[in-house]
Amino acid sequence: MHYMLETYEVAMKLCGLDPDNDDQFNDSDKVDEILYEKYGIEDTDGLDRLIKDLAKMADVGESPLTGEQYRGFGDGSLWLYKIKA
Repeated sequence: MHYMLETYEVAMKLCGLDPDNDDQFNDSDKVDEILYEKYGIEDTDGLDRLIKDLAKMADVGESPLTGEQYRGFGDGSLWLYKIKA
């Protein structure tokens, strides 16, 4: 299933824009410009592909040693990138 509206709303949040502001919502060129300046991603299609790939690896877990909660990306058995939740 393709969720371009959701991807566009994520893009707006990443760009510091308000999806509830009609003027900002309708300015897709500005969204694409900020995405490129900030992340080197050319447009929301590129962001959509990245989100889909990262979502497959997204995980939340707890360290058995410290009890700390983490969220990040892994391959099912190993954290590839994590931050404290």
